[in-house]
Amino acid sequence: MLKTRFLKKLNENILCVWKRLQSTTPNEKQSFRQKAWHAARQRYVNYEYVHYSSFLEYYLGQRNKFDQINQAVFPPLEVLNALQSDVVSPNPPSYPPNWMDDYEFYAGASDGAGNIDSQHGTADATVPPSTVPCNGCGAHLHCANTSMPGYIPSEIFKGRTKTELQTITCQRCHFLKNYNIALDVEVPPSAYVETISRIQDKYALAIIIVDLLDFPCSIWPGMQQVIGSKRPVFLVGNKVDLLPRDCNNYLTHVKSCLKQQFIEHGGFNALNIKNVSLISAKTGFGIEELITQLHNVWAYKGDVYLVGCTNVGKSSLFNILLNSDYCRPEASELVRKATTCAWPGTTLQMLKFPILRPSDIRIYQRYKRLFAEREQRAALEKMRREQAKDTGAVTSAQLIGTVGRTFNNRLEVDDAFAMASGTQPIVSLNERKAEYREARWVYDTPGVMQPDQLTPLLTTQELLHLQPTKMLKPRAVRLPSKMSLLLGGLARVDLLECNRSWVKLFVFAAETLPILIADTSAAELVYKRYLGTPLLGVPMSSGDETRLQRWPGLQCMEKDIVVKNGALDSIDDGKQLNCDIVLSSAGWLGLLMPENSECIMRVWTPQAAGIYVRKPALIPLAERLVGKHIRHSLAYNTSKPFVFQK
Repeated sequence: MLKTRFLKKLNENILCVWKRLQSTTPNEKQSFRQKAWHAARQRYVNYEYVHYSSFLEYYLGQRNKFDQINQAVFPPLEVLNALQSDVVSPNPPSYPPNWMDDYEFYAGASDGAGNIDSQHGTADATVPPSTVPCNGCGAHLHCANTSMPGYIPSEIFKGRTKTELQTITCQRCHFLKNYNIALDVEVPPSAYVETISRIQDKYALAIIIVDLLDFPCSIWPGMQQVIGSKRPVFLVGNKVDLLPRDCNNYLTHVKSCLKQQFIEHGGFNALNIKNVSLISAKTGFGIEELITQLHNVWAYKGDVYLVGCTNVGKSSLFNILLNSDYCRPEASELVRKATTCAWPGTTLQMLKFPILRPSDIRIYQRYKRLFAEREQRAALEKMRREQAKDTGAVTSAQLIGTVGRTFNNRLEVDDAFAMASGTQPIVSLNERKAEYREARWVYDTPGVMQPDQLTPLLTTQELLHLQPTKMLKPRAVRLPSKMSLLLGGLARVDLLECNRSWVKLFVFAAETLPILIADTSAAELVYKRYLGTPLLGVPMSSGDETRLQRWPGLQCMEKDIVVKNGALDSIDDGKQLNCDIVLSSAGWLGLLMPENSECIMRVWTPQAAGIYVRKPALIPLAERLVGKHIRHSLAYNTSKPFVFQK
């Protein structure tokens, strides 16, 4: 009781100080703290209604690069726009006009005069399509229509044998791999569902992959009806290497949250879930354990399908399994890797490779290899942990793993890839051979677009800007009542009412996505004024005058979010986040409230999509990962995004 009265009195004093500082003018007699507060506010004199901007604070930290700017005041917006290229990632490289020369079968312009469309080549609808799938996306190759999946110019497609076509990737995959450019193709969303629904009547395992940085928005609600309600499921959470480490057993908590959200939003029963794994398809963490569980639980009972929403990492997992003990050794060299990129919907048809039968002797040999490598892995992990402690390097703290091969025997022929007399090189897998007739296969399926995902609204450059490249570093701010937090141009959170002076928010998003705090009464004005500028970052208007005209803006959800925090059972409870507010593809906010408090929040996203309250919080002890409060600011210092001891 005494503790409650003390906290209430403390919050009242903080609120009084805040109001007094706001009402005091610089000309009046001021204390040292008041002068310092006004000096801090003076920096924002060119930005009306804005109380905090992570971009401007970063800009001030880099002011030594711009000596012509007054350090006491943030420069006007016009100056920032002129220098935007110094802090915003540049436009992706453009592709060369002679890109078709990359193909060895290109024979020049088909009209004989050297005239050709440098971007698409020449389409020819009179040439029938092939039955050969593209090595990157699985779509059948053709030259009929430039906007259809699997297109390749007629200058390359015509006259090619089936064997030659098996070595060719379509134009879209070629642009993705070599120039990081995503070409638009006409594929209705129903086509993806129809492709995946083929497994309904098959006895097969579904490996459902979820993006740990974007769930439940990366859990497709209709998946149960598509793949079947009785389907055995392996639940895999990808990108675990990007989650900050708030305690030593945080992976157990992440598994629990993932399983709970999957059952709640995916529609599956807990009995369907045969295993829950956390992996990183980028660093290899958890892959060997996943293969071991597949051998132990599923063995060789049937085919395996990699299923999930777009951009969750299905193709990346397919590629890493292709070069592991889960794939037949000879097939690793004959099956090409799937195309992977930031743009959603890269895989358009099913890709596959044969599974290596896990016989007893093979499982034993694999166990011997893993056991022999255990000491080496432990030493490497210890070295990286000590390096992270000493240097604070985030890359040293990220979870990594090595994916090895136990069985390296190749095709049982004399140098099948040699060009000796009478020997033809083997360039593709012959599924009709006797050894593959009874084989089990791993299929990489097309990604289904979840209605809550914002990726269709974003450009490739913006998607790359939003994707974290290293472990998330939570950014903490104090959000007073009647103020709004804008997470780039993708989301806005209004604190409408609160029986305390402020709440503490932890922002989990890419560091390149700016944070801006403004008065709620002027939030709409601030959003319109700074949309397309470095202060909000995304969407980016550089180089495209119509970009902001196509942007749908922000809409609020129908019901406001009410969060209550009652009496605490222990002191430790006050250090745990109350819940997460998921903001679709932008990230999420962790909410920390004092005892016996209540707040009402209004959340805005494009089309009011992807807004969820997630309980319990995914990173409940995030307060350990931030520094002290910055005096005369609404922000806290950032700290190491990992903890090794309690």
